[in-house]
Amino acid sequence: MMPVLPGLPLCTRMPAQLLFLLLLAWSGPGSAQALRLPPPPAVAFAPRAGARLPLDALVRDQQGRPMPLGSLFGSRPVVLVPGYYTCPNLCSTVFEGVLQALALSGLGAGEYRLLGLSVDPRDGSAEAAARQRAYAALLPGGAADLRMLTADAPAAAAIAAALGYRTVQVPDQGDGDGGQLAHAAGFVVLDAGGRVARVFDGVRFDPAALRDAIHDAARGAGPADTGPSLGERVLMLCAHYDPSTGRWSAPAMAAVRAGALVLPLLLLGWLWRRRARGGRP
Repeated sequence: MMPVLPGLPLCTRMPAQLLFLLLLAWSGPGSAQALRLPPPPAVAFAPRAGARLPLDALVRDQQGRPMPLGSLFGSRPVVLVPGYYTCPNLCSTVFEGVLQALALSGLGAGEYRLLGLSVDPRDGSAEAAARQRAYAALLPGGAADLRMLTADAPAAAAIAAALGYRTVQVPDQGDGDGGQLAHAAGFVVLDAGGRVARVFDGVRFDPAALRDAIHDAARGAGPADTGPSLGERVLMLCAHYDPSTGRWSAPAMAAVRAGALVLPLLLLGWLWRRRARGGRP
């Protein structure tokens, strides 16, 4: 039975009971279990404005044809979406968000080139071709403006390093997901010389902002400083969070604890102010 502190008025008993429940929830076995969860993976997506990609890196298109990355630049801006093609989480959501923004931007065919790049060397032409077929019908310029690229480990690592794109292998815990990569969500707009002109974080994007970024890159305008906010860095991490197991959930549990502490304190303050002003508790 919940303890009721004797000798206290009702307006004080109720916050005392709330505090008792809060302390019980904070120190119970469920909280102790959450503290033993592993920290979130150290993924990153922090392209430096003006950074240039290694255009001599060898990549392959969706048909398996090898080519230097630089052969896809030179005439128009490039929208580059990193990820990997067998991702079961945010990769397809990010790419679909880019396609939606491009479709609503008013840009015409031939004004840009859209590249998907797998940073997982295990992806091959079969996975790239499947994604290319799925996405080409959604792009204003169709397949002519779309390439889905793969690369071997050194080339993929060099391109990812230039993008400030860091992934982490998800540990295999016996459930068959050891092949997954934890990674961040976003893409970049590059000018015709392969330099980063604009960075977009998240999974849904403003069509007007994307149109302006492509037009600026086409004119050779200087890169815009559009680093992600703290909220975007926290919320847009593809860390394979599984609510049923609590994997990678330590930050989420910390946020829940903070909310559980702040809300009763706010209620206590509100009750105290009402009592101080002579209002009914």
